[in-house]
Amino acid sequence: MRDFLIILAIAFFVGVAFFVNQSRHQHSKAPHRHETKEAASKCAGCREKEAKRSIDELRSIHYLERYVEDVINHGSSQNLGFKYGDMPAHMADERAAPKIAAYVVTLSGKKPTHPEWAREGHTFYISNCGGCHGEDGRGIHGTFPDLTRDPLLGIERRIRRLMVTQRR
Repeated sequence: MRDFLIILAIAFFVGVAFFVNQSRHQHSKAPHRHETKEAASKCAGCREKEAKRSIDELRSIHYLERYVEDVINHGSSQNLGFKYGDMPAHMADERAAPKIAAYVVTLSGKKPTHPEWAREGHTFYISNCGGCHGEDGRGIHGTFPDLTRDPLLGIERRIRRLMVTQRR
């Protein structure tokens, strides 16, 4: 009789586990695929997922560093509305740009992907960028962008554009 009760208890627990697991699978959404990229671009769920992935990328340290390097090396033509206009290209040596970017990441309290570059980046920043953005990175009286904000204004605009596109 005791063996029968043990077997019955085991069968009961296996049955309960099966039904719980079965109901969980019935409520989960099955992944779907599209035959073409065009079909995926028309799917609201896929657009939302892609926009979220893109926004996460825009908020990443890696993207912030690439963005700062790009602005240093190629200038900015984003029309951010600052008194002295867009930043021209080549405001610092291209080899210094990744180190400056590492330092700029620290201005918003984050850790750069290469923290060992931040100290040297600080030196390059002071000599190349500090005159306009200030030694503390906060910009000078709204005349130049605040590099301590998170996200930077140019990146924030990109995020907003993605969010608007996502809603369409």
